[in-house]
Amino acid sequence: MFEFRSLEVVHWDYWQRYALPLDASIITVVGPNGSGKTTLLDALRTLLAIDDREMARDYKTYLRHNGKPVAWLRAVVSNPVDRRGKRAFFPCMDEQVTLACRVRKRGGDWSRDYQIVPGDVPVETLDAGGEWLGVRDYRVRLAGAGLSRAICRVLTLEQGATDKLCQLSPRELLQLVFDVFEDKAVLDDYQRARAEQFDTEKEIAQLQHGLDELHLKLESAKADVRSFDEGQALRRERQRLETEIAPKVELADLRASIDGARPRLTGLRRAQHERRHALVTLRAQDADASQRRDALQAALAQALAEQRDAESGFTTARDRARDADSLVKRHDHLAQLQAERGEVDVDALSRGIEQGRQRQAELKFEAQRDRARDGELTAQLAALSGGGRVVEPFERDFRAALEQAGIAHRVLTELVEIVDPQWSVAVEAVLAPYRHLLVLENPRDARRGWALGEAMQYRHFLVADRAPVERATRGSLLEVVRFSADPPAWLPRQLDRIQRVADVEAGHALSKGQDWITAKGYLREHRGGRHIGGGQPHFGAGARQARVAALREEQATLRERAQAREAELAGLGRRLDADQTRLLGLDAGQELVTRAAEFADAMERLPALAEAAQVAASKLEAARADVAECMARDKADSIAAAERNARLGGLAHEIEQAGRQMTQERQLLVQRILEFRRRRAQMPPAWRGAAVLRAAREEFESANAVRRELERLDTRLATGGFVEDEGCIALRDKFAADHAGMEAAIGQREAHLHRARRITEEARGAYLNVLRATVRRYRRNLVALGELAGIGVDAEMSELVNDDVALAQAGLTVRFDFDRKGWIGLDDGEASGGQQVMKSLLLLVALLRDEDQPGGFVFIDEPFAHLDVANIEKVGRFLRSTDAQYILTTPITHNINVFEPSDLVLATSKRRPQSTWADPVAILKRDRTADAA
Repeated sequence: MFEFRSLEVVHWDYWQRYALPLDASIITVVGPNGSGKTTLLDALRTLLAIDDREMARDYKTYLRHNGKPVAWLRAVVSNPVDRRGKRAFFPCMDEQVTLACRVRKRGGDWSRDYQIVPGDVPVETLDAGGEWLGVRDYRVRLAGAGLSRAICRVLTLEQGATDKLCQLSPRELLQLVFDVFEDKAVLDDYQRARAEQFDTEKEIAQLQHGLDELHLKLESAKADVRSFDEGQALRRERQRLETEIAPKVELADLRASIDGARPRLTGLRRAQHERRHALVTLRAQDADASQRRDALQAALAQALAEQRDAESGFTTARDRARDADSLVKRHDHLAQLQAERGEVDVDALSRGIEQGRQRQAELKFEAQRDRARDGELTAQLAALSGGGRVVEPFERDFRAALEQAGIAHRVLTELVEIVDPQWSVAVEAVLAPYRHLLVLENPRDARRGWALGEAMQYRHFLVADRAPVERATRGSLLEVVRFSADPPAWLPRQLDRIQRVADVEAGHALSKGQDWITAKGYLREHRGGRHIGGGQPHFGAGARQARVAALREEQATLRERAQAREAELAGLGRRLDADQTRLLGLDAGQELVTRAAEFADAMERLPALAEAAQVAASKLEAARADVAECMARDKADSIAAAERNARLGGLAHEIEQAGRQMTQERQLLVQRILEFRRRRAQMPPAWRGAAVLRAAREEFESANAVRRELERLDTRLATGGFVEDEGCIALRDKFAADHAGMEAAIGQREAHLHRARRITEEARGAYLNVLRATVRRYRRNLVALGELAGIGVDAEMSELVNDDVALAQAGLTVRFDFDRKGWIGLDDGEASGGQQVMKSLLLLVALLRDEDQPGGFVFIDEPFAHLDVANIEKVGRFLRSTDAQYILTTPITHNINVFEPSDLVLATSKRRPQSTWADPVAILKRDRTADAA
């Protein structure tokens, strides 16, 4: 390491400007307290850019004292050659080098600039120009010249702190020793290899972290590509369904409807022919029946005339016999009253008469009500027997208004036929709300029909939009229903959405959104489940037959009830007459006396008159039987005529409706054929084949199924959140390429790391060898200096292995033996203050005692504190035993033996009062020529 040759200060503290020679091995700075000894050391420390001293004063403190804006520190140092032939301040190749520090005030704060120039260059030349260095770069240059951080720590020992080296830990002491004795190339190789290994490991860690992030991005990009591909597949599927499958299925449906319409039209023509034939036959039967009825009417008139004659004779004979009989009965009654007169309870008899009359009124009201109901039942049975239906008044009135307005229509019950009786309850339950629904034959009549519905407040649907029934879904309710004409367009879809299930358990097993119904009429829809079956049948021939049976059963019940009521009324009348007579309270005895002759004559004539009345009654009964027979025949003929008329009207209406239906069917068939040809012409030839259309129908049952699938795909596309940017594919490929490239780079860096670890281990091995040699050399220096001072010294180092952890934990343990009192450690508290100073000086001087690489310098501020005269001499001897440069300070109160080892003494003095600047430092140099001689 380099040594000082001279020092020049300008405007440093209270020194204006002076130059000091420092070309000596041991330099002692002496002066009273406050004369600037430490100030001089601080100037050297500032020149060497050493700032880590634990004290309040720094270079700024010294510059504030004199008020000057600039200060200079300039030293001339040696530029030695190391064992490898390299100069300390390479590329400066001169024997001497100038170190300069310029301190200036800028912007209210002090700043330092440094220069290193070859030779001895004055301040004026340095101020004129040159390459100025910052503190960091300057320290790097000094470190390259041998001023390591460990030596800087030694140079920062404060006044009276010479024993601080004893406070170092074994690890810190070992580091200090190696830093001072270091083999720079070996240390550089080890540190460079280790730094390269750490950098490589850090780089690999960063690359691995980047690879992990890139992996996440790659997986995210792959997920985006999968989402993009899935979305594109759905869009392609939707496009295929919309552009190819839907037209094919619609064409196939249209073909199927055409194929189905032709047999249906043939069946309609056959049924129309049968109706016309039946109409002709029925009209012939009606003509024959009219002739027979005319003859019957003549026979009835004659029978009625004979009945009137018999009734006249019977009336006369009956009246005579009745009068006689009445007198006899009156005689008997009066006799009975005469016998029972004293036993009559008038109040009870009056109450009985009143209750009987009330009961008569109730029975008469029931009879009147049952007769009205019987008339209704007779009319309904006549309508149902003639092929019609029972119509509610509001429906009858509205249909009459439609017919009067010339609006052709049909009721939904006429169109529906249930083909599976097992499911009639379920179908009836679902269609019950639509039993009064009317469909228009011509959609153009919708506006007029709706206007009539609004005017008459018709609460049921009047439908204009009708459509043919498409193929039913397997297992749906539509599968068990047939329509004789096109129903409302929405009704088949509603029935097709409802699945037939055996029971609730089977329905629960279906998908969540599926509607279903059981055979007993339990329906489940989106609102929930409920039972809707059990109502009256209204649809199909089965419903008509069941309705007829129910009406006839009700009519029989009414007739049985009428017979019982008539019997009760007759008995009640007789009882009331008897009670009324008894209540009159007549004088039966008086009447018997006054009318005795009249009663006797009546008794005498009564047998002959009764016999005559009996004969007249027989004649009347025979006449009435003839009339009843004729009237029964006439009634039967009337009913038969009414039925024939109803059938004739129904057949005529059916023929008319069927004619319109056939016309519509033919027109619709023609339209479908034209539409089929038009669509077929627009499709590619490959899509027209029967096998292709059949395959499309096998994939989807109907166009509705295609529409449902399209709706499902649209919902999936709308809610799936699929990526739509095609750039995700390129991004995935880029991430994949980057991922592969980074994996390859990591592989290369791992191979490089393996080499770096091997090189680090080799450099560490060389470093350990040098470290062991350094410790051995330092131990020799300590032992030799201890012998000079009469102190026993022993140094031990922990076991060193080729491992960074073990190397980082290695330390140097030093023990001392003063006056053979036993071994003590560096800072174990057993040594006195003087012994602490001696230990620290031994450790310090041993650092600078190097025969192979002499040089270096040390600042020791008051090293002789706490030492007696004998120890001061010892310190002087082992200071002279080294080739290092020592700059010591001491107060003038010490023994003069402190100057014995010095070659150069610098005497400082305090600044005089009223003086701006302090006096220059006095110089006293020892002449060693006599000692050499």
